[in-house]
Amino acid sequence: MPNGSLPSPDATVTAVKPGHYPPPNYICEQLDFKEFSDVFQLQGARDGYNTGLEPERVSGSMCEQSISRGGTDLVKVSFHCSAGRDADTAIKEFDLNMKVLYEARETATGPGGQAFRYRNADSPTIGLKVRAGNLECQVEAEPSALLTEAEIDNSFTRMTRLLQTLIPKLGPLEAQP
Repeated sequence: MPNGSLPSPDATVTAVKPGHYPPPNYICEQLDFKEFSDVFQLQGARDGYNTGLEPERVSGSMCEQSISRGGTDLVKVSFHCSAGRDADTAIKEFDLNMKVLYEARETATGPGGQAFRYRNADSPTIGLKVRAGNLECQVEAEPSALLTEAEIDNSFTRMTRLLQTLIPKLGPLEAQP
């Protein structure tokens, strides 16, 4: 490998232990925002990219979709999912992030080993963050105007369903015979 080059994505995947999730790539292709369709209307095309900034430590993918509450009230839904190379470190980082970064949070039931939902104190943004082994996924809704309590509850329900549908698709690696 030439000096200064990063490992290939395939090398990163094969280095992940059995039972761990491989780094998710092109997550937009695997997401189905239909969970939101009975509450909001999809607006425009999705935008996504891979986030392999530190492939030796963590790598993932991002996807954004705009949805409408009707009229000009838009909500930007952002989805980020990444897999760390080590599940123990992923657990520690998840716990630390939960305590330090998200003040208005509550433990949530959802897919994965840990989950919490939050509201941003400085904006109408809400989100759900989950961890399953070395995989961490976060879905966040950033509305242009405050959501009603019913819309917040509906959004959290949709976020949970979206993750429940996606995480099994990302499936942990099987042990090799």
